[in-house]
This record gives sequence, structure tokens and C-alpha cells, in this order.
Amino acid sequence: MSVTIKDLSNALGVSRSTISKALNDRPYVSPDTKARVLRAAHDLGYQPSAAARNLRRQRTDKIGLVVNYPIYRVSDFLAELIPGMASASEASKYNLILYTSLAGKAERIKSLCRSREVDGIIIAWPQGLDETVALSQLMTEEDMPHIFLPRRLPHADLSYVATDHVQGARLLTEHLIALGHRRIGFQRLPEVFETDQDRYAGYAQALQEAHIPYDPCLVISANASAEDYGERALNTFTALPNPPTAILFFTDPVAIKVLSLAKGRGIRVPQDLSIAGYDGVLSSGVTEPALTTVRQPTSRMGELAVDSLLRLIANGSVEPQQHILPVELIARGSTSLNLRARV
Repeated sequence: MSVTIKDLSNALGVSRSTISKALNDRPYVSPDTKARVLRAAHDLGYQPSAAARNLRRQRTDKIGLVVNYPIYRVSDFLAELIPGMASASEASKYNLILYTSLAGKAERIKSLCRSREVDGIIIAWPQGLDETVALSQLMTEEDMPHIFLPRRLPHADLSYVATDHVQGARLLTEHLIALGHRRIGFQRLPEVFETDQDRYAGYAQALQEAHIPYDPCLVISANASAEDYGERALNTFTALPNPPTAILFFTDPVAIKVLSLAKGRGIRVPQDLSIAGYDGVLSSGVTEPALTTVRQPTSRMGELAVDSLLRLIANGSVEPQQHILPVELIARGSTSLNLRARV
């Protein structure tokens, strides 16, 4: 049974008020009494109640991470994002609480705000801009500090952490162009909004700068609600009269699945078809062949999201926190020289 302030009071013959003041290093307690109280607390194994302390301070020392997207679609990326959040939270003596069933449920998020279970909220994979602005306004009205990731949000009042997806898609496309590829397939995912738009812009820019004509047949918009959307894209690309010699898939997990499909169909990667992914998850480096990709600094994103949220918690009038981090091209064995290029 845990030792309480009442137990200390009974053991020392000192009022509970005095015990509380001594434990919290408050004035009007003599040094001798304070020393007696602290010694007794140590000897009897007293532990202060975190719930009671937080109630007095009107704080929970908890941060909520709301995954606003079906978690099975982002599990690999999320697994690398959370450690950065956890380490930054722990360094500031905060706990990170994961909420996975609130996707698209504004009323549930309002309830979370009103319950004061957490001091601030990180919303991962927000919805469209209008919905995100409305959700931000809801949390602001509830006096709940918040930040979004990993998506760029074109709104001056929203706090977010994202990476430079224009740069990422551009690096991948330039890499393939340098290998002699001119017909480069590009898979889009419109449901991730600005992330999709930015990657498409980077792809188009790289083609334009290399004076390669844009071919709309080489751009496919996928629907992630269909579990086989990677296979569908591969089927569409390979059925073209003049198919691509290289394909950029929207995520590493999809590209990894396509590597397996290609092998089963006798398509040699990269000799017959170069394949690249995006995100730089750990599993991308252990495929056969290893996957060319763009690495996002996921751990750093998590750290920065927590650090930025803590600034918002400490000072509600601080300017919105908006960060876009650079990415890195990781060229591996799944892409190579275009052996079908005309010499």
C-alpha cells in the first residue's frame, strides 16, 4: 500500500499542510522540520501523486499523437517517426500518448481537448486543407496547442512539420534521367493533397529542365483504398504500347511489393525496368535488389514536431511553427542505366 501525506503526518506528529509545504520546498517551514519530513519520506518510501500534482498545476505532462489516417497504410513510416517524438518528449519529461481511432472524427478530437487528457496534440496525416483549417480552429477554440505533420499546409496560421517533396521527386527523376531514362512512369496519390502535388511538381520540373516531353500516359493517379493499387499501376504501365523504362512509386512499401511482382512476372529489375520508391524506410535497404528511394528524416521530424509543440504549449502567443526539412536521394540497385536507350 502506498504511503500518503496522512501517513507522514501521523508518523511525525506534524500537520498535513506542513508536510505538503516541506515536500514542495515552500516557505514557512523550519529547516529542521523540512529535513525530518524529507528523511521520513525517504525511509517510508513516499512517492508523490502525479495526478494530484498535475491537477494543481493544470497540466498533464502528456502529448497526444492523433493518427488521422488508417494506421495500416502508414505503419512503416510511423514506426520510424515515433522514436523521434518519444525521445524529444522524454527529454522534456513528457509522455507521448498514441490515439489511433480518431481519423476524421472532429467530435472525438473535441472530446479529447475538453477532457484535458493531454497538454497538446500532434495531428499526423491531416485531411484536406479546408478540413484541416476547421480542425485547427476547433482546437484553438478549445485552447489546445497543436501541430500537424508530415504535410505542408499552405496556410499562415497553421503549424506543421514536413519535408521538401518537390526536391525529393525532382532528385529521383533527375537520377533516372542521368541513367538514360526518358520514359519515366510516375504514380500519384491525390488523397495526400499537397504532398502529392509537390512530388508531381518536382517530377514535372525535372522533365522540363531536361527537355523531355511530358506524356500524360506515364502519370497514374492511384486510390490507396484499393489494397492492390501498386499492382494496378504496374499493370497499367506495362500495358502501354511504349511502356516506361523506369517507374517512381509513391511509397517504399508499394515499390517493395512491385519488386516482388516484377520478379514473379519475369521482369528483371533493374535490367528490364528500374523501380524507385519514396520515404527511405528501413526495409527499403534489405530488398533484392535494394530499393532506390528518397529518405525523409523521420526521426528528426518527430523531434521537431514535439519541440515545436512544446513551444506552443509554453507560449500560446508564439508565431505558428512551420518547418520544411530537406530530403536525401539514396541510389541503390533497383535503378540502373537504361539498356534500351538508343545510342
